Amino acid sequence: MEEKLFRNEKIEFTDGLNRTFEKLPEDALFVVDRKLLQVTEGLMTFLEGKKMYLFDASEKNKNLSELEKIYDFLLENHVSQTLIAIGGGITGDLAGYAAATFKRGIPFVMVPTTLLSMCDSSVGGKCGVNFRGIKNYIGAFRKPDRIIICLEFLKTLEERELRSGLGEILKYGLIGNRLILDDLLSSDKDLFHLPMKEYILSGLLIKSEVVQADYSDQGIRNILNFGHNVGHAIESVLEGAVTHGEAVALGILAEIDLSTMKLGLNPETGIKAMKIMDKYGLRRKISADKEKLMEAIRKDKKNDENMRFTLLSELEKPEIKVMVQEAEILEALTVILE
Repeated sequence: MEEKLFRNEKIEFTDGLNRTFEKLPEDALFVVDRKLLQVTEGLMTFLEGKKMYLFDASEKNKNLSELEKIYDFLLENHVSQTLIAIGGGITGDLAGYAAATFKRGIPFVMVPTTLLSMCDSSVGGKCGVNFRGIKNYIGAFRKPDRIIICLEFLKTLEERELRSGLGEILKYGLIGNRLILDDLLSSDKDLFHLPMKEYILSGLLIKSEVVQADYSDQGIRNILNFGHNVGHAIESVLEGAVTHGEAVALGILAEIDLSTMKLGLNPETGIKAMKIMDKYGLRRKISADKEKLMEAIRKDKKNDENMRFTLLSELEKPEIKVMVQEAEILEALTVILE
């Protein structure tokens, strides 16, 4: 039923792992996050006898060297089969870029297994690899032919991985659906019992509408970058010490501060975001060199001759490509630095 909600994305929700596996073609090739084999009952049985590439998913391994290994796997095995990625956002980014570029494009299906990839990275078609320590500097646009979301995979996640997904959910609450924020603040449920399907649907609805309007990311799609200029810099500088969602949440705090400076955003927005982060255990401070963060921000691919940020003028009112000065960024970074 949810499939009909998404006008420009082939997204479907399934009931249970077995139903998910039944939907996948028998002769497919697989790129699979290796750690899933230990935590997902039945996955190894399903994959038995199938051709697969096991990937040790990490930002460090999201690189051209690992991509070349997937190309070797495809060169050895691919005739006309679909490539299926089973894993989180890193696995999907890498496999998606391989599918986009091998033989100038082969069929591709994504089975996201993390909260973050379910609500965000599996949708929209962006894929790629990190280069010289810079996040997603080499990439392409390649939508999966299908996205199959099975909430059973959430049961395999550790608490930190759920928090990571909450970082992107927080973003969607700020840029497009404040009811997410209200629900997170008022809920008496812990992280493991939140209504994740509702949050996933809310995020996907926002993202799919934006992507439909601006697939190539030249205009309104930039609103999805809120929190990501600073967030990507944090990931680059701390080299895996924080997850993507943790970095985005920290980036959100800094960019809320910038929004208050530049666009007069009500400071209550920052207070609300901090309360949510505290309530669910998302870190609000990091130890990092401010100048190194600044250097990484300068290299962000979203910049032109100036540094450009997506900021908020009000809740649910993001403004794109706002020119920001270095001094303002350095001041905002103090909000998240110990």
